[in-house]
Amino acid sequence: MVTTFQHVQDAVFQRVNRKTLDQVFLSMVETGAKCPPFVSNAILTTAKKVYNLQDSKKEDETLKPGQFRVIGVLAKEPAGKPLKDCQLGECTITLDAGAEDQVIREEFGVTGLRRAKLLRITTEAHEQGIDLTQEDLAYRILNCGLRTVRRDIAYFKQKGILVPTRGQQKDIGPGVSHKVLAVKLLLERKSELAIARTIYHSLAAIERYTVTFARVVFLTREGLPARDIAFLVQNSERLVKEYQQLYQTYNKPEYEERLSEILSHAQSFRSITRKGSSSKKNGQR
Repeated sequence: MVTTFQHVQDAVFQRVNRKTLDQVFLSMVETGAKCPPFVSNAILTTAKKVYNLQDSKKEDETLKPGQFRVIGVLAKEPAGKPLKDCQLGECTITLDAGAEDQVIREEFGVTGLRRAKLLRITTEAHEQGIDLTQEDLAYRILNCGLRTVRRDIAYFKQKGILVPTRGQQKDIGPGVSHKVLAVKLLLERKSELAIARTIYHSLAAIERYTVTFARVVFLTREGLPARDIAFLVQNSERLVKEYQQLYQTYNKPEYEERLSEILSHAQSFRSITRKGSSSKKNGQR
């Protein structure tokens, strides 16, 4: 990109305007609260951090279409603790998955799409250390009634699928995530179509979970720690550990054939990984 005089001038004006706004804020705080400059600067820095003003452009560039950031309760906060006393954090969720959501709507209707979004959003948040409340989901994200969200959670609970919300926090443990359940059912030789209907997902999503599981198993066999595997497969460390536990459970003679079929999905990933290892060795020589 060629830098022109106009680009430089625009950048200068932006810096000037930003500085001017900062100075107005600092002046108002110092005058109104009668505080020294170092205190007003600390207040300004905190305000920018809370309202995402410092790196808002950078954050927007990392969001994919259909994604946005929401605030929720940290998952580490104990059940029963009043919300007003809980620590909050941010997470990125996918409200609209584009073509994949269109496929789900055509196949399962509006109810199926809502349930798919409920599973996806709560899982995304939980994997980032945030548990959304049922009120958050109903009134701020899915725009439906609170009873509707509770009915959907009850539906999945009957099928043994975990919906990790703040209200369900004390139940987190007995259930499994829908991603793990999808692979578990595949190991038990359920068809991908039947699994998709059970959890209101597209066949593409089921395939994606299968590939990720296969890659996790391959890298686990290679001796990599969970944190490194999470980075390589671009998923949370929590999910990696759940997949590893699933592999340990089903790594038995009666599932050997089915497990081999599923692990073949990591073939291309295996080739890339080995090629990368060879390149490193050649570089060291």
